[in-house]
Amino acid sequence: MERTDRVHTRVPMRELSPLLEEIIASGGVAELTVTGRSMEPTLHDRKSRVRLQSAPETLPRGAVVLYKRDNGQYVLHRVAACHGETYDFCGDAQWVLERGLRREQILAVVTEFQRTDRWTSVTSAAYGLYWRALLAVRPLRRFAHRAAGWLRRQVTRERNR
Repeated sequence: MERTDRVHTRVPMRELSPLLEEIIASGGVAELTVTGRSMEPTLHDRKSRVRLQSAPETLPRGAVVLYKRDNGQYVLHRVAACHGETYDFCGDAQWVLERGLRREQILAVVTEFQRTDRWTSVTSAAYGLYWRALLAVRPLRRFAHRAAGWLRRQVTRERNR
């Protein structure tokens, strides 16, 4: 049975990270609300929640992980490629890869996520097909984005005539 007596408070990630790292390091599970739109359509800004655990030594392609950029920013993105000591990441709504992230930058891996009122395990077969399809069409997103922009401009021109 899910708890309904939770208090929801916005806490900046830089303040939350020491507690989060302690929970993860002790083998616990942390639950966070997603902020940002880079992981749409999988995860929605301030609506979706994720459960995080300690990341394995090597991450599989398709895993969604929480990592810290060199500039201190925390990001939740998908592993697009593995290159031995480094990884390439990309948000599901993006097409540009963030290359060369090191293992020590990775804080945790998503084990489950909630989009509606139901939790989905990242090990489910349906989800496995879903993320594989997302990564397969990633190179096409750039062209789809450009085509949508062109179409919007054409519609705007027609309306202004």
